Amino acid sequence: MHAERRTFIKAAGVAAAAGPLMAGSGAATADGQTADLQRAFDRLEAALAGGDLDGFYGLIDDDAVIIDEDIPFILSKADFIDHIDFHLTGIWENFSWQSRDPQFRVFGNTGIVASFATFRGKPVDSGYRQRHLTFTQGWNRFADGWRLVNWHQSPIDGHVIEGSPG
Repeated sequence: MHAERRTFIKAAGVAAAAGPLMAGSGAATADGQTADLQRAFDRLEAALAGGDLDGFYGLIDDDAVIIDEDIPFILSKADFIDHIDFHLTGIWENFSWQSRDPQFRVFGNTGIVASFATFRGKPVDSGYRQRHLTFTQGWNRFADGWRLVNWHQSPIDGHVIEGSPG
C-alpha cells in the first residue's frame, strides 16, 4: 500500500508541480540561453557533489530565499549556510544531493529549474538514509552570470510514513 501511494504521489507531484511550468507558453527564450542556465545549474550541483562549498555558495545570491525540506521556515542564504554547516559538524559522515532529469526554462532574465532529487546521507553511528524530493529553483541572470535566487525542496511524501532504512 505504501509503495502504491508513493507511486501515485510521485506521478501527481510531477504533473502538478512541473507540468504547468514546463508546458511552455511560447514566452521561453532560445535554447542557447536555456543551455547557459543549465550550465550554471550543473556547476551548482557539481560544486556540492565535490565538496566545493565556496563554489556552491558563490552561485547562490546573497538575497536568496530558500525553503529546505527538513526545516519548517524560510531561510536566507546565511541561514542555509548555517544549516549545511550544522550537518557537517559531526551529525553526518557524508551526504549527497543529486537531481533527476531537471527541466529548464528561461523567460528574459528569469530561469526556472524543476525536477526530482535524492538526498542521501550517512549519519554518524547509523546506516544510510535517503529522501526523495521535488524541487524548484528560481535563477536570475545578472551582468556577471546566473545566480540562484529561490530554492524550494519538498519530500515527495508530505510526511514520513516509515523510518529510513539503516
